[in-house]
Amino acid sequence: MTQGHQRSVVAPAEINGWKATGERKYRKRQLYDYIDGGAELYLSYGFNSLASRDYTRPGQPDITLDCFDMGSSHNAFGVFSQSREKIEKDAGQGSEYASGQMIFWKDRYYVSIMSQKETAESKRAVFALARSVADAIPNEGPLPAILNLLPKGELAPESVRYFRHHVWLNSHYYISDQNILRINEKTDAVLAKYGRGLRRTVLLLIEYPDDTEVRLAREDFTERYLPEIVGRRAVRIEDGTWTACDSNGRVFVAVFNASTEQAALRLIDAVRKMMIKSQKQEPEHE
Repeated sequence: MTQGHQRSVVAPAEINGWKATGERKYRKRQLYDYIDGGAELYLSYGFNSLASRDYTRPGQPDITLDCFDMGSSHNAFGVFSQSREKIEKDAGQGSEYASGQMIFWKDRYYVSIMSQKETAESKRAVFALARSVADAIPNEGPLPAILNLLPKGELAPESVRYFRHHVWLNSHYYISDQNILRINEKTDAVLAKYGRGLRRTVLLLIEYPDDTEVRLAREDFTERYLPEIVGRRAVRIEDGTWTACDSNGRVFVAVFNASTEQAALRLIDAVRKMMIKSQKQEPEHE
């Protein structure tokens, strides 16, 4: 299984008695033919190509390996972050297994391995195949730098969602049908939840390419989503929870669903401290 111009992923011809039966390759225009209704997720993260391979073993369910070249480790992590519900590290730089399917990411690749039906043998084969493919990817890739601004505290790590398209914000916390926060391929955005229980506090960070963009985004947010916050740091909304927003340099910060005003402002201030810490750790350039 070969991908990209400089790097390749080698998938085994056989794993635990399952034998590869062929390989299919897809580019951007062909992805809809393979993933009906799901291609938008990968395309919104800079999808480059997909190599797919089936494995068969008599008396056992078929296993399908899909290896997505997402162009960068940021994009690969972003796709992975969209659906994970727990933190596991059985393969690559992060993985998750559920109901016969293993997903993981490493470097610029997002990988899905699925057994048509889960058996004890197929589960072992899926794990073995995942480790084999992950080992064939020579390097690890960096995480998006904006993740370093997330305060640890009561952070639920499995809730972290990284994206560059506003539709993924609305899929996890609805803001508006319009892209009022000006999220695009030049911005980095991360959404994360804090605390426990069904009603957890939501933190949104968006880093813009320049100060002008962050100013315009904040103006649109306050005008079209929460005009009553003008001149204030936090406001109580109709459902009794608190919303707060701030901007610092090129980063816009918003807190939703906080139980109290103090809780909302503590999270805002914690982000400011993380930004100061991150700036101190940046190497100096001549």
